[in-house]
Amino acid sequence: MKILYLHGFSSAPASHKAQRLRQALAPADFIIADYPSHQPRRAIAAIETILDSLTSDYPGKGIAVVGSSLGGYYAQYLASEYPQIDKVVMLNPALDPQPPLQSWIGKNTNMITGEPFTFSHEEWEQLADYDIDTARITTPTLLLVDEKDEVIDPTFAVNKYRSLPGKTVLYPGGHHSFAHLDEAIPEIKTFLSF
Repeated sequence: MKILYLHGFSSAPASHKAQRLRQALAPADFIIADYPSHQPRRAIAAIETILDSLTSDYPGKGIAVVGSSLGGYYAQYLASEYPQIDKVVMLNPALDPQPPLQSWIGKNTNMITGEPFTFSHEEWEQLADYDIDTARITTPTLLLVDEKDEVIDPTFAVNKYRSLPGKTVLYPGGHHSFAHLDEAIPEIKTFLSF
């Protein structure tokens, strides 16, 4: 199985979560996508290029996508488009991203790289293009959510995935950076059949 990791908004491949998961899931082939998460159309195009390469190089083999925050939102959409994605893991996913990201419209600094970027109103509006109806969600999904996430409403994701294939774990306390990562690693390994 190939594992594709999608970081969140204003994050990067060098994030603690990406590196910790790469270490914990070794020796799996763990690919960390490098993409402009704040530019939805460019982000999806970049991720699709990676997925097209994976499905071409490894036809018929399973792909798992692990997405954090906005990466979880993109993972949900991509799983509905790529039948080769047979499992999705989401960490505090921003499944209703427009409300929390509205305050980011304008000039910002990437929290991992320190590089400046601008998030336009048009890009904020593009986020809606990747929302999918629950009827299109058929990929087994492991939803891992911190109850005290201060950025997103955790009940939105929990309610959306309540009756869908997969498993939901709601951890007490925590925060948007997902305080329970180490505790969740055994859940992730079991879900991905390690």
